[in-house]
Amino acid sequence: MESEISIQNAIRAVLSELGIVRRNNVGLFLTPDGRPIAVGIPGEADLTLFCKGGRTVFIEVKTPSGRQSKQQKHFEKRVRELGYEYVIMRSADDARRYIEDVRSEE
Repeated sequence: MESEISIQNAIRAVLSELGIVRRNNVGLFLTPDGRPIAVGIPGEADLTLFCKGGRTVFIEVKTPSGRQSKQQKHFEKRVRELGYEYVIMRSADDARRYIEDVRSEE
């Protein structure tokens, strides 16, 4: 089975034709001198897509059998309440279908 990071990289490559794709890092990281730094928002989507015209899309990447955590579901709910798009993608084909849908809206 393909890893989530390889799926994510394929999705990033496909979506880059729509705009800027940002990978969101979340977690606790150590600086070179060992100090912990907390980064991101718990449950934050893996990717954020910034498109022409101000369209902003939060994308959670999952393997075919992957499931959202409670924190990810909370983040999705909050993002949608604020009027943003939130999409779960499991393959580069999902990204291609998303692009087709966006282009059919234009």
